[in-house]
Amino acid sequence: MIDENFPHTLDGIRQFAEWATLWGNTVAQFALVSANFSPVYKEPGVESIDAIDAELGSEADVEGPLLTSHRLAKFYVLSCGDALSSCSELIRKDYPMHIGSAALARTAAEHASKAMYLSDPAIDWKQRVLRTHELFKSSLQEYKSSNDVGATKLIDDWQKWRARTGSTFSDVPRQTAGSNRALIEKHFPHALAYDELSRPTHGNATWLTLAVIQEQKGTNYTWCATLRNFCFAMDVCIAAGDRLCALWGLDRNEVLRKMAERSSVEPISWDDLNACCELVRVGVDHLSDNVVVDSREDPQPRR
Repeated sequence: MIDENFPHTLDGIRQFAEWATLWGNTVAQFALVSANFSPVYKEPGVESIDAIDAELGSEADVEGPLLTSHRLAKFYVLSCGDALSSCSELIRKDYPMHIGSAALARTAAEHASKAMYLSDPAIDWKQRVLRTHELFKSSLQEYKSSNDVGATKLIDDWQKWRARTGSTFSDVPRQTAGSNRALIEKHFPHALAYDELSRPTHGNATWLTLAVIQEQKGTNYTWCATLRNFCFAMDVCIAAGDRLCALWGLDRNEVLRKMAERSSVEPISWDDLNACCELVRVGVDHLSDNVVVDSREDPQPRR
């Protein structure tokens, strides 16, 4: 893909962005279809999720702790796919909507990292349930500010469940989730720093000045930064969908065939989808390495 014909003009970069986001949407749909592929969740090495929940669950607190773990993993993959799909739509515009797309990319990363944390097929069901408890427990601080009765009851129920079943998990190491940054860096060490995703969202003064001035000068700076964030969202989303497939023992090609049937298009194989995503990564990396930054000082307006 990277040759003398690769786009370097703004019009060419826009065309590349439109092509790239088509694959971003495909990845988003793969994640969404993966999450909804089967009504039966499978826990590795466990014959029946219901049997475990019958032993550990209670109507007095959490009725189905292991089932809830699988549902929560599913919810995170769904929301990650939704974030990537929305991010893709913003990038197809005539100019890069960098603030919105960066915020959505960061959301995709946060949800995908939690999906990876919960869906790890290498951990056992005890660790998975404790990780679910940790995520609910860590959500308490945010909900204190709004005093949402329904939300705080859900958190309280998990705390009661943890106290009631403590002896069952006495031999399991603590499953601390850590911060959003820590989770993202744990599961996506190759990816963008969390700070780069956060600058537009938080209104970083240095980033905003550079972005706006470069946009006014007509360089490819903001387009390249936007595509880099989009590519990161695509990477975390396909990883989260892939891990959910691994947890439930789903055939990725079957998921893609079902996705194609729903959209009435020709199916793509899992290998071909990954190959197309790699072409997107190579193109975005090339643009990032050759980004144009115009540092010439413009005439200042009269004061």
